[in-house]
Amino acid sequence: MENEEMTQDDSLEIELEEVADDTEEDTEESTEDDRGVEYWKAEALKNKAILERNKNKPKAEKKSNKQSDDFDYGEFAYLAQKGIESDDDIKFVKERMEDSGKSLRDTLNAGWFKTELAERQALASTANATPKGTSAKGTAVDSVDYWMTKPLEEVPQEMRRAVVKALEAKDTDKGKFYNS
Repeated sequence: MENEEMTQDDSLEIELEEVADDTEEDTEESTEDDRGVEYWKAEALKNKAILERNKNKPKAEKKSNKQSDDFDYGEFAYLAQKGIESDDDIKFVKERMEDSGKSLRDTLNAGWFKTELAERQALASTANATPKGTSAKGTAVDSVDYWMTKPLEEVPQEMRRAVVKALEAKDTDKGKFYNS
């Protein structure tokens, strides 16, 4: 029985030593934890100060990759799908977007915009369809052939030299016979 009591006493001593070791480790951990808490409090204060400074700074406008007055490729594709491809029409769309303050899609879907754009495109297509500088006979008003048929006094100053040269060339090229 005595052996059993010693064993219990020994086991008690071992347990007491383990508890003492644990408390020493706990005190070491608690000092590390206290240091950690202090560290994190300091970090929190530092971050708070940075946030306050950023709030007080004047906000600079964020610069995007695209220019603010130019469309990106997706918007150009959307415009092309809607039938707006000429540079004049694209400028017109930009102006109307700025005037109305609406997005590209809202501007293109607006009824007033559709009518204005249709009128512009109709005027542009008729202007492109009519020949420039032609008379009723079909010859161009700014061509030498047109002015060769007119008296020299009516010919504009910038065309006179070319008209005189053409008349001289016509006279020298005439053949002996009436149809040559």
